[in-house]
Amino acid sequence: MNRLELALGCWQFGPSFGFWENQIRSDSLRVLHAALRENIRHFDTAASYGNGSSEQLLGHQLKRFSNTIGREQLHIATKIMPKSPPLVRKDLQKSLARLCTPYLDVLYIHWPSSDLDLIPILDAMVKLKEEGLIRSLGLSNFPLSLLSRFSEYPISYLQSPCSLLWTKDMHPLITYCREKAIKLVGYSPLGLGLLNGKHPNAPCDSRTTLYVFDEGAYPTYKDLYAILEKLSEKYQRPMAQIALKWAMQQGFDILLLGARNKAQLLENLGAQSIVLAEDDSAALDGAAALLAATIPQDQDNLFGHRW
Repeated sequence: MNRLELALGCWQFGPSFGFWENQIRSDSLRVLHAALRENIRHFDTAASYGNGSSEQLLGHQLKRFSNTIGREQLHIATKIMPKSPPLVRKDLQKSLARLCTPYLDVLYIHWPSSDLDLIPILDAMVKLKEEGLIRSLGLSNFPLSLLSRFSEYPISYLQSPCSLLWTKDMHPLITYCREKAIKLVGYSPLGLGLLNGKHPNAPCDSRTTLYVFDEGAYPTYKDLYAILEKLSEKYQRPMAQIALKWAMQQGFDILLLGARNKAQLLENLGAQSIVLAEDDSAALDGAAALLAATIPQDQDNLFGHRW
């Protein structure tokens, strides 16, 4: 198994789509500064996070540390929505300006699209790579059924959920990425914060639209939650750390940790020291599989996004 790299997911720095509302800027700064002190050097954001505000905060803060942490020590990735090829270059230029960097380590297509031909978009990205504006191409939220269409392109990164709440097609995806030498990046290991121990019931925000709160899935989700609560008590560790440790064991190359404040980040990093017993890992595997069986057959992503 490859050595897992922990990275900082930066969606919370730019609240959007009804998620992470009321985020406090000073908390975001403390999260980022703490991540740097903890030797995290991989940062993941997107142009759509807060209409560029996440990129801007990240870029300005990394620039502040440029005297002690050089650009070559950093791995900066962002994502753009699929658009016509000329707009790909324009969007990239805007992202580079906000991120205060002359190049990106990875540029992802954020979501697939049934309205646009993605081949010309990938062609445009390859040209940007040849120009040195991006170092690697990535795809985000692309189901396994779509990936073979782009096998002729130098896709180096694939971003997908890595969470007890979403294990649908996870193992075939891991196998595919291993065979193609694609780095697999996992996001939302705490299921958009639902597995941090603070939400025994549905939260009063956009997360209630997730499939786990559908009538057919909710009892199974509650069963999974109960197992996490028991393991939290058994190991005398926060529930979030149990869920994170499970995610860390799944075979992804990179795991994005999100945190709304410094305390959450440090708690999340503490999951590394847990050693889960095999039967406890198996219990979580089983509960996750039962939950995955409740996902509607035509749903291929955690958000239920229809692309």
